[in-house]
Amino acid sequence: MVQPMGTQITCPNCRQPFAAMLEQIIDVGRDPQAKARLLSGRTNLVTCPHCGYQSLLSTPLIYHDPNKSLLITFIPMELGLPQQEQERLIGSLTNAVMRSLPQEQRKGYLLTPKTALSMQGLVEMILEADGITREMIEAQRTKMRLIETFLQTDPDQLPDLVAQHDAELDTEFFSMMTATAESAIASGRRDVAEQVLAVREKLLELSTVGQQLLQTAATQEATMQQVAEALNGLGENATHEDFVDLTLELAADEDSDEKLQVLVGLARPVMDYQFFQVLTNRIERAKGDHKAHLTAVRERLLELTNMVDQQNEAVLKQATDTLRAIVNSPDLDSAIRARIELLDDTFLAVLSANIQNAEQKKDVTSAARLKQVFDKVVAILQESAPPAIQFINQLMQQQDVAEAKRMLNERAHEFGPELVQWMDMLTEDLAARGNNMALDRLNELRQEAVQALAVAGMQAGPADDGRSQPQRQPRVTPMPHAQQPAPAPDQASKAGLILPFSARKRSKKQ
Repeated sequence: MVQPMGTQITCPNCRQPFAAMLEQIIDVGRDPQAKARLLSGRTNLVTCPHCGYQSLLSTPLIYHDPNKSLLITFIPMELGLPQQEQERLIGSLTNAVMRSLPQEQRKGYLLTPKTALSMQGLVEMILEADGITREMIEAQRTKMRLIETFLQTDPDQLPDLVAQHDAELDTEFFSMMTATAESAIASGRRDVAEQVLAVREKLLELSTVGQQLLQTAATQEATMQQVAEALNGLGENATHEDFVDLTLELAADEDSDEKLQVLVGLARPVMDYQFFQVLTNRIERAKGDHKAHLTAVRERLLELTNMVDQQNEAVLKQATDTLRAIVNSPDLDSAIRARIELLDDTFLAVLSANIQNAEQKKDVTSAARLKQVFDKVVAILQESAPPAIQFINQLMQQQDVAEAKRMLNERAHEFGPELVQWMDMLTEDLAARGNNMALDRLNELRQEAVQALAVAGMQAGPADDGRSQPQRQPRVTPMPHAQQPAPAPDQASKAGLILPFSARKRSKKQ
């Protein structure tokens, strides 16, 4: 596999030298995530370890997608390389790609690479190969310009501007606003993300499509709440018969398909072989239209569970591929930073499971390497988190609760109401994970934060209604006989850490 090469650069901000990994061969056949890094502008984006300044390295690139028989070369014009040197570099990179392939995969297109004159041209050629035409790209640019216009408009003038552009504010427009906020969060600009999301919320309320989206979201939320309450109503001692009864009850409602989708999403592990056997027995005893209805329900459930399984497999595969790429990289910091947006709960679960497996096999070398990856991932995630999140992590790691409370009383005023708002977001996330130990600790700290802010003359914010602690989300308890994979040890939770990607996901709602 082609590995990134190390190079020594000087930070343009603090002028300190540091080592960085330079990626010149983007081979999506070997590293599928490389394409996303390139398209999002994260390829060869390095961070100075001395001052934290980020800069994009300009270097010759070659892009290879074997599934599309696509090979593209790009030599940045700003490098000012003579034609002969450019040809030498292109030949060297092309040969490197060919040498990395088995003989049977070396095809004619590798001998006639396409040439991109700019990074934007390279991106457009990649998108065109995906079926995204220049017209479609220009349409997206038009929407981005419109987003910028809305962000720069006085709030009092938004209603008139929305009325003028109502037809242009479609589903894709709002998705692009969400993506813009996500990109801002990823680059540490939470202030920009909050501005984008605030404007997006206002546009949703004012526009025709936005109101439809809000109505759909409200309906989905109500359906999810109803199904969750029904599941919890079964109790911890429910049987497969009870669960089948509930399933058929939901399937008889007017919005049955939406409820079945939510049911499968919430309780997929319960829908095991025994569940379907109980349902099949009922089908065999039924007659006429009732039998046809039960059969249709079973077929839909099989379809939905298959979809969920495929999605879970894809998520696990991505997490596994991400971990493999990081572990095999000669520069862990660069490899982790390049994949920062992929480091979610699933990734940590896969990483923890691999650590556990290596320890069980007494593979000391692998276990040490994986633990090194874990430590660096946690450090980088904490480093990129908003200051309030970093402070909450410090509080959660304190062995002495009294010391954590002392720190809160001393520093809560530095963060203001935002501190409690972040705690509320993280509380929901921990409740969803079922991490009750960390949840209880965070609830206690939240109470102390509210009191500390009150002493400082600050209100915790409109979300605080005087409650003693946030309400936990209802947990759906799987049936005792459900076959589930053994959970991987959550090392982050054991360490008392609340990782910032959890907060990022919560802040990206709406």
